[in-house]
Amino acid sequence: MDNNPIYNSDMHSANSGENQNYNSTYDYQYNQQYNAQYGNNQSYYNNASYNGHSYYNQNYYGQPYYGYNYYQNLYNMFGGHNPIVEKEFVEIGRRGVISGALMIAIFFMQIAVSTVVSMLPIAEAYRSDTTFSMGLGVVLQSFYMLIPALFVYFMSKNEDQKKMNAFSKPKSAQLYVLGVFAGLAVCLLGNTATSIFSAFLSGLGVTFFSGSEGMDIPTDFTTVLLFVINTAVMPALFEEFTFRGVIMQPLRKYGDWFAILVSAFCFAVVHANMIQIPFAFIAGVSLGYFCIKTKSIWTSVTIHFLNNFISVCFSVYFEKNPESMGLAYYIVSATLIAIGVFAFIVFKKNCTVKLKKDATAMSKKQLLKRAAFCASPTVVIAVFFAAFTSLNLMQITAVTGFFAVVAGLIALGVVFINWIRRVNMERSIKQRKMYTVSLILTVFSCCFLAVAVFAALGQGVS
Repeated sequence: MDNNPIYNSDMHSANSGENQNYNSTYDYQYNQQYNAQYGNNQSYYNNASYNGHSYYNQNYYGQPYYGYNYYQNLYNMFGGHNPIVEKEFVEIGRRGVISGALMIAIFFMQIAVSTVVSMLPIAEAYRSDTTFSMGLGVVLQSFYMLIPALFVYFMSKNEDQKKMNAFSKPKSAQLYVLGVFAGLAVCLLGNTATSIFSAFLSGLGVTFFSGSEGMDIPTDFTTVLLFVINTAVMPALFEEFTFRGVIMQPLRKYGDWFAILVSAFCFAVVHANMIQIPFAFIAGVSLGYFCIKTKSIWTSVTIHFLNNFISVCFSVYFEKNPESMGLAYYIVSATLIAIGVFAFIVFKKNCTVKLKKDATAMSKKQLLKRAAFCASPTVVIAVFFAAFTSLNLMQITAVTGFFAVVAGLIALGVVFINWIRRVNMERSIKQRKMYTVSLILTVFSCCFLAVAVFAALGQGVS
């Protein structure tokens, strides 16, 4: 109760009978929350009667009611829990279930599309003809990325749809340009950090792959154009709508940073390989931040496109000029990072948009918010499926690598169990049953992945 601003003793003195500190703003804010929950249009504090008693007025002035003070009566009236916290907890949990289901749908659609293509007469052309595979890839992306997001969008309430559709024009062209260069610099720094992380794991005896190794890089104009559309244009549009629109925007009422970090977390999980997961999280934070600060998803779409476009350009360039591999990339990256740092300094100085803080009853329960979202059953399934996919794209070449992977799995399990434990410790809410399912899924998944690691150890160590 002490964490809820509604019960803050600064509002008034419950036992002294003094009401000089009472602020009518609190009365109005609580009425809005209380009436929304219970449909009661009567004033919460000033209701003259309650079951024949001057219940609220008596307790407002600190008079005892059957031996209890104001706060005890209020707590007991709600059955020993906080209905406002519970309502918001359920909403965040529901958002977690929807987001997790969306990630699972993307995984399922990718598998289904690949399976169907492999069974069709075009399978051989898809494997051997780069131009054909790039062209078909443009179409297939709409199936496994856009369709699940559109389904969630159209099944949402009208007010949520308005939030999800953040494709408005940036408020300032100057801030848009500065934000694009600053966000791109963060993505390039994230790529560097991921490379260092991969090198560290390789030193321990663990090598991860992205699944795209050995892909034929096109060099003719038509195929390169399709390569750009398939790798840079479509993902920028579809993925930004999914993660910075459908997932992030409805969560902003619980704080912009919470929405940014959660959407970046989901963005990283969907990439489902350890080559891209760390980078995708860092990039996702940047994309969400500049999307909100410029009040337009077009900013994050542009950053996303340019990051992927640069990658495509270097792939094609290195295919034609393998002897210059490395040097050109570092020169261009360093230049763009320097420009981005300068752009960010100017952006911070000129941007007046501030990230909104959580103004709900959950504002002082940050760990509970993360737990309610990330430990929902569908998110647990999506995370451990991504972990399993990463293990399939892994090679262990030393015992130290085995212990590093096991330590990572233990850390992952501990984090999720801690989140579930935090939910079970919260006594101001009642609806916690689905997190028991999450606990079972977490324990089962950790055991299953441990077996997979042992199998990888037996195959990979020479």
